Amino acid sequence: MGLQNEEKLELGCSSSQPRSKKWVLLTVRVLAFLATATATLVMALNKETKTLVVAMVGSTPIKVTLTAKFQHTPAFVFFVIANGMASFHNLMMIMVELFGQKLDYKGLRLAMIAILDMTTVALISGGASAATFMAEVGKNGNSHARWNKICDKFETFCDRGGVAIIASSAGLILMLIITAMSIFKLLNKPKSVSS
Repeated sequence: MGLQNEEKLELGCSSSQPRSKKWVLLTVRVLAFLATATATLVMALNKETKTLVVAMVGSTPIKVTLTAKFQHTPAFVFFVIANGMASFHNLMMIMVELFGQKLDYKGLRLAMIAILDMTTVALISGGASAATFMAEVGKNGNSHARWNKICDKFETFCDRGGVAIIASSAGLILMLIITAMSIFKLLNKPKSVSS
């Protein structure tokens, strides 16, 4: 009788531990979704138009209206696509965490989640790296290639781009944590007991 009560007590403790780990993983995944979605939206809506004086003819200035958009730089386009795909991935994984217990086919669900998480980390890393490189060129220019800096003329565009890169970097760090948790969850998967 005492042994059965101890077994029930142990079972009760072990069932609450995975539940709290599930909510920790779910919370980190929601934060990663918010970070990558923020990076996507801020960069996708990033646009600034300015009228600049490009020359003087006598005392008359010649003005040109220029617009800086994320679409003008392939690295920023890749950044938006990569973070958008990461947001979609996280949204789908949140749904799988909440409702996916019925979708497990021969125990492959955890392995697929870990693989997809690693792929998403690589995608976000590539997008954030490309955008960071272009932001550096925009801020400081490149005298060897004779590329002028633009952040002295389009300050708001550069500031918003910086916010998007910071949000994406936060999403990348959170996705690294999620990937580690997914792999740990896969490695510590309880073996099915056949009786």
